[in-house]
Amino acid sequence: MCFPSITDLRETTIKQWYAYERGLAVEQQVKSYLLAQDLTFVTENYKCKLGEIDLIFKSAQLWIFVEVKFRKDDDRGIAAEYFTSTKKSRMIRSIMCFFAEKQLNIHDQDIRLDLVAVDNQEIEWLQGISY
Repeated sequence: MCFPSITDLRETTIKQWYAYERGLAVEQQVKSYLLAQDLTFVTENYKCKLGEIDLIFKSAQLWIFVEVKFRKDDDRGIAAEYFTSTKKSRMIRSIMCFFAEKQLNIHDQDIRLDLVAVDNQEIEWLQGISY
């Protein structure tokens, strides 16, 4: 069995950290973009045991749950392609957790799922993804 060297592990850890930090920076960029669209910010990086939600906003009585996807280049496809049915299912379960924590009945709420895909520096806001 071949084990990675300490140098390989450090490089992997540094790359993962850099990707994580870059992802957070992109989420902040998207947050600013959506705030400029007159949405009211609720929270970010909501996590529960069933999944996570990048950004949550409100517009009047409408709850808007946002997934952010980023690709620095299109070598491995465009950002929107990375929003899979599995990710969507986890997001929906996380929305249920969110409302349960807030003691709100999900059936009494107006909800919209959005995807913001950032390819390089171009932002594409896809509103009302079906669920």
